Amino acid sequence: MVTEKKSASKTSKKKAPVKKSAVKKLSPSKRVAQKSKESQLSFILDIEGRLTIDRLKKWTRFVGIMNIVIGIIYCFTIIIFSIPTVLIGIVTIFMGTKLTVAANHLEFALNNSDNKSFQIAIDQFQRYFLINGMLFIVTLVFMLFLIIIIGLFASVFIEFWNSQNFNYSISLIN
Repeated sequence: MVTEKKSASKTSKKKAPVKKSAVKKLSPSKRVAQKSKESQLSFILDIEGRLTIDRLKKWTRFVGIMNIVIGIIYCFTIIIFSIPTVLIGIVTIFMGTKLTVAANHLEFALNNSDNKSFQIAIDQFQRYFLINGMLFIVTLVFMLFLIIIIGLFASVFIEFWNSQNFNYSISLIN
């Protein structure tokens, strides 16, 4: 009888088996696919939205082509100037191709209601603005560097100008 109590108490302590198939560990690629399905962004455009995207596409293509043309002109100036103009030209051409690719994907997404093309266009815009932002930062740092150098050597320039013994006063009476 004592053994029956022990076996009864052992069976009451056991929990119901948990289904392990409900708690699955997903591989990283499946997690990304599941996450992208959950957070997929879908737009329904009215006529005004379509016109806005169409104007955006046109201006994106125009600015992209102008960047490519200006980049080619920069690359041709290696004869007159130096290597930095070629580097600027290559970066400008690269930025222009990003914009023209974005314009093509915007046009395809608008005509075919394709979310993937719209996503690619947004990605191209992001890369364009990233490169453009980095160029602005580099330009600002370069300008700050020049201002500091000019500030350090300003006293030398002032002494040089003062050593010329030029009379800076203006006389109205001759």
